[in-house]
Amino acid sequence: MLLASQEAPPPATVPAPMRSGFFQMPLFRPGTEVTANGRREVVSHVILRRRELMVYLQGHEDPFRPDRLDLAPSLFSTERRPEPLTAFL
Repeated sequence: MLLASQEAPPPATVPAPMRSGFFQMPLFRPGTEVTANGRREVVSHVILRRRELMVYLQGHEDPFRPDRLDLAPSLFSTERRPEPLTAFL
């Protein structure tokens, strides 16, 4: 029991639970701006080579590995969402 002169302790902060069905990862696609070696670059195209993702940048002949590029991650959902029906005319 708390007396009038005592204050209640602050509530414990509980970290927000991770939303199930969501994950984050960088999305490399043509036209996306990335940072490579401290410089801003633009993605030209992306390919899979020998089970590895290779990112080609505009003005560079050699591919870059995605872990060498800085890009803010995008949020994705693994839950299926029904697509709205469209009327065909």
